[in-house]
Amino acid sequence: MSKKFEKILELGDAVTLVGGAGFSKTLLSKSLAITDDLVAADGGANFLPTHTVPKYIIGDLDSLRSPEKWVGKGSELIKIEDQDSTDFDKCTSLIKSKKIIALGFMEQRLDHFLAVCSSLVKNRRLIFVVGKRDVMFHLPKNLSVKLPINSRVSLFPMNEIKTVEAVGLKYPVEKLQFSPMGKIGTSNVSTKENIRISYDDSGMLGIFSSRHLDILYNSM
Repeated sequence: MSKKFEKILELGDAVTLVGGAGFSKTLLSKSLAITDDLVAADGGANFLPTHTVPKYIIGDLDSLRSPEKWVGKGSELIKIEDQDSTDFDKCTSLIKSKKIIALGFMEQRLDHFLAVCSSLVKNRRLIFVVGKRDVMFHLPKNLSVKLPINSRVSLFPMNEIKTVEAVGLKYPVEKLQFSPMGKIGTSNVSTKENIRISYDDSGMLGIFSSRHLDILYNSM
């Protein structure tokens, strides 16, 4: 990102980021209840309820309807015309908060969604991408979380990962060599309330039911 846009945004430790793939009011309310601030990625603002105003709207702003309306409501528009990065990347580069819940990045264009997956493993940050059914994030090297028994626990490698250990999963993963072109770990199931997953290096995406967003968010 150019130095021109290296600015510090005044945000709390946890931020809700909304994107242009759409999201439900219920999911938005749930996210806003556990975060400090709201930021929109370009056209993500178009899906916000009338009285819900983001502190910042970031992107090339080619999809934002009625930008003057948002300025009048108090939003600050940050236009970045860099075509080498997505609006998701633009936002996460500027947002320095400890945790981000990202809504509206999962439900529409597959190429945009895959770009988000790539960005998650490059960032190595606590960014939870949430959709109607799923919550996805870059798995930390050590994850301990208490979930209901029979919860879905999917592991998807974005590179080669040879050392994975887990406690509380139905299907063993310890002797597997994970790879996006080889063995993946989707549709595993928890057999205990307390599950632990650890691995070396980075690059593993964890995919869980969006019903467990609060639990996962508070466990890290």
